[in-house]
Amino acid sequence: MTSSGGDGGRRVFLHVGSPKTGTTFLQQVLWSQRELAERQGVRLPLGSFDDHYLATLDLRGLARPPHPPRARGMWTRLVAEAERGPGTTLISHELFSAADPSQVRRALSSFRPDTEVHVVLTVRDLLRQLSAEWQEHVKHRSTLRFDEFVASVRAEAPAREGWFWRVQDYVGVLERWGAALPSTRVHVVTVPPAGASPTLLWERFAGLLGLEPGAFDTTGSRSNTSLGLEQVEVLRRVNVALGDRLPIPGPYPVVVKNILGHQVLASRRGSPLRMAPADVEFAADESRRLSVGLADSGVDVVGSLDDLVVGEETMRAAAADHGYEVAADAELLDESVLALADVLVDIAESAHRDRPVLERGEALRASPVRAALNELAEQHPSLARARRVVRRLRRLR
Repeated sequence: MTSSGGDGGRRVFLHVGSPKTGTTFLQQVLWSQRELAERQGVRLPLGSFDDHYLATLDLRGLARPPHPPRARGMWTRLVAEAERGPGTTLISHELFSAADPSQVRRALSSFRPDTEVHVVLTVRDLLRQLSAEWQEHVKHRSTLRFDEFVASVRAEAPAREGWFWRVQDYVGVLERWGAALPSTRVHVVTVPPAGASPTLLWERFAGLLGLEPGAFDTTGSRSNTSLGLEQVEVLRRVNVALGDRLPIPGPYPVVVKNILGHQVLASRRGSPLRMAPADVEFAADESRRLSVGLADSGVDVVGSLDDLVVGEETMRAAAADHGYEVAADAELLDESVLALADVLVDIAESAHRDRPVLERGEALRASPVRAALNELAEQHPSLARARRVVRRLRRLR
């Protein structure tokens, strides 16, 4: 366990990932109670979590249009702020895990020799990571089906190529980020298995930083929301209909990912995502391999590497008897109509609360959002029911 730096030294904890391992939850707890963390000896540098995201772009050579101009030089500013005084500083964003060896060398060489740099990686079993990463891809405009996504991950596994392995091969991530550091300053925090206390991950992470876990309110923070089989398929088909419209960076994250994905579809309960038995075996085998690799690396483990081992009961529950399940069109129609109604009600309620929101809604009438909805209705005549919902809600205004 590492103390908070109260001896007057300067420590920087680089929490570099991995995506879908509770990072959003941990970051929200800390940023929402930033002053409390600082009173306990841990500073979060710069103005917001977004600054840490922009620093990942800068470090990885992506600080160019269409990203904000202020991303340029953000890594340098982040390091300067982290080294502003003694004590412990936390830099946290999961996309640092995607940095290549030259970018990692640049990152670590940015710190002064008297700064004690620690690298932290949160990790979770790959069975859960496969479904979580696929959903995240769909929330970023992907049109791949679940079986297609898993097939691509399996094809890239031997060479550890592709996005999934770049950020989810925990041994590989730490080979890049930990190569120049003593193993005592490279920390793995394991995500507890399903059914564990919802605060256990926070307790592990906070303890590593030297914070008092019980002093922080974790009830208002959330992890990234998961979607059921029907809901994620609705979102995937919306992506197909959108084509190149609503790009990323651009309006897609706000309009589709946040409103449709996180606020509307995630509020509905759907069927669990299950995989073909052979793919479940693959995920369990790869998780065991990572657990052994991390144990052999000698890094500091907070939690237990057994958390990466997928149990037989979990494997049985995750396996579909007849391959990948596909949501029926009738179920998708119902989900689409309900989702569209929820989006429109949300717009109407926002308009009632705040007139400027209504004015923005008027502008949306000629936007790609409306065009996409019309196209969906043309492709599926039964969506006429949804159009009637639209007309009724307009009259409510």
